[in-house]
Amino acid sequence: MIYPSRMRASQLKVIKIGALVAVVALLGSCSSAASQSASTDSNDGQTQGQSEPAPVTLGSPETGHVHNLAFDGDMLMLGTHDGMWRLDPENSLVLVSQPSFDVMGLTRNDERWLASGHPGPDMAAPDDLGLIQSLDSGVTWQPVSLSGEVDFHRLVASGEVVLGLSAHDGKLLRSQDGGLTWVDLGSPPLYDLAVDPNDPDLVVATSADGPVRSTDGGQTFTPITAPVLLALLAWTDQGLYGASVGGEILYSTNGGMNWEARGSLGGQPVALAANASSVVGFVGDSVLASLDGGVTFKPRISGIGQH
Repeated sequence: MIYPSRMRASQLKVIKIGALVAVVALLGSCSSAASQSASTDSNDGQTQGQSEPAPVTLGSPETGHVHNLAFDGDMLMLGTHDGMWRLDPENSLVLVSQPSFDVMGLTRNDERWLASGHPGPDMAAPDDLGLIQSLDSGVTWQPVSLSGEVDFHRLVASGEVVLGLSAHDGKLLRSQDGGLTWVDLGSPPLYDLAVDPNDPDLVVATSADGPVRSTDGGQTFTPITAPVLLALLAWTDQGLYGASVGGEILYSTNGGMNWEARGSLGGQPVALAANASSVVGFVGDSVLASLDGGVTFKPRISGIGQH
């Protein structure tokens, strides 16, 4: 069934957002420990020996709860309850979005940012933002589609293909025109999504029963195996990273068919992101970063996202 850019609200069966929380709790209850090998892959495109800025403790900046991490080139962006923030190289947090909003879904799509969530106090917008975009690195945002109808808590993109998980009813929606129109792919019980940046038909997702894989753009999924129960995913041009509920980091160079154990974040991650040189996770109140492909992590900034 094809959804136009503005669906009728009655077409979406609204259920409580507690369903998503239940998935997180279920993943947590199923978490299993696994011994990790600290090995590196010489072909994974990671930068070795790169200098790191000293970690900074901020206390309690007004970011609100951190929902997402994503890279804009080398800059790490944080999608939070109170806006989109940039973590500068000297580890200072800068509020980017004007005005601020509750950034529940966030992804970079070529030269534009895509997001979803809820409006801030200075925004004249419906409670569910649908899909919105920014063409100026996250400063200003404009509606694209589904305004007032969908709240995406997961967004991923590859080329013109955008995939989103709706928080209200768990529906997986797919767009092939950059988010203007959507196809309903049903309600598979998924928690996180990742799409191959070089092949939009290859999708890996996490669920309470383990990771699953699609080779038809999310229309069908097949279970795949991993040494631990994965919760979060981040796909780079070099390979796919996964993080378990307990923070164990895995790495795959073949789309999740085989996994290599790396290191650990040391706790349950809320968000995960990666680029060619870094793997980062948000645990507790801290951003932890790895420059060796997820083998070792050090704090970059702490004391955030607590109010």
